[in-house]
Amino acid sequence: MKPSFDALLVCPVCHSELLLGQDYFCCTGSACRQQYPLVGSIPILLSEHLSTFRMAPYCSRLNETYQPSWRKRLRQLVPRISGNLVARTNFKALVVRLLTQTERPRVLILGGAERGEGISPLLDDGRLECLESDIVIGRRTEAVFDASYLPIRSSSIDGVVVQAVLEYVLDPALAVAEIHRVLKPGGIVYSEMPFLQDVHGGRYDFTRLTHLGHLRLFRHFEEIASGACAGPATALAWSLQQFFLAFVRSPWLRDGVKIATGFSFFWIRFFDYFLAATPGGLDGATGTYLLATKSDLVLSDRRLLEKYRGAVPVGDVL
Repeated sequence: MKPSFDALLVCPVCHSELLLGQDYFCCTGSACRQQYPLVGSIPILLSEHLSTFRMAPYCSRLNETYQPSWRKRLRQLVPRISGNLVARTNFKALVVRLLTQTERPRVLILGGAERGEGISPLLDDGRLECLESDIVIGRRTEAVFDASYLPIRSSSIDGVVVQAVLEYVLDPALAVAEIHRVLKPGGIVYSEMPFLQDVHGGRYDFTRLTHLGHLRLFRHFEEIASGACAGPATALAWSLQQFFLAFVRSPWLRDGVKIATGFSFFWIRFFDYFLAATPGGLDGATGTYLLATKSDLVLSDRRLLEKYRGAVPVGDVL
C-alpha cells in the first residue's frame, strides 16, 4: 500500500491508531487490540465482529498471484450491451475540482480491484495519490476494506470514488456515513449506482435506486452534478439478456447466452446517446451518477422532491 496512506489507517472497529508489525497491523486501543493480517503487501482491514466477510479466504491466498480467468478474457471479446456515457467526463471534472482545493489530493477508491469505467483521467494523473481498495483481491487491490467500516482517519481524505459499489453493500446508508466521516470539510465524492439492472452480484447484490433515491442517500452532501450514466436503451439490452438468461442455469450455458446476446443486442445501447440526457431517459436510466461535496447541511425531503427532473407529470402521481 502507498506509504502516504499508512498514517491515515485506523482500526475499523474503534478507530484507534494501528501499529505495523512484521506481517500484520495491530490496533493500539486498550479495549480492542485486534490484529489485521497482511496478505503479501495487502492489509486485510476487516473485523469479523462487524462485517459479513471472513479473514480465512484472504489469508489462504498468501502465495497466490492474481490472474484473470479465461472466462473473463473471453467476455472481453464479446461486444458489450452496456456503456457508461458520462464517467470519463465526470472523472475529469473531479480531478479539476480536487486540484483546485489542494496541491496533492488524496483519493480513496472503493471497489478498485479493477479499473472502473472512465476512471483513467483520475488514475493516470500523477498529481493525485489514489488508494485502490476493495473487498476482493484483484489485480489493482492495495488494501481490503469493508465500505461500511472504513479503517481511515476521520476528515483525512480529499476525495472518495464509489463507482458501482453501493449496490453490493448491505446498508448503503452506513457506507455513505463512513464516506462523509473520512472526507475533509468540502471533500468530494463521486458515486454511481444502478437503477434498471438485473441482479449481477449474486448473493451480494441488494440495492437499486432512482435518481432521487440516489440523491437522498447522499443527503448530507451538496450536489454538484447528477444524472444518468446510461439510459433506457441500455436498460432494454440488459432486460433482453436477462430474459434469455432466465431459461438457463449452468455457468456454461449462461456464458453462451451472454455471448449470443452480446453479439445480438450490443447495438441497442447506442440509442442512449440521444435518450440518456432526456427527462424520460433519466426516469428509465440504467444507472445514475452523483458528484457532490461534503456538507454540514442536510437535504430536506421537500427540497429533494423539487430536484425531480424526469418526465412524469405531477398529475399522474397525485
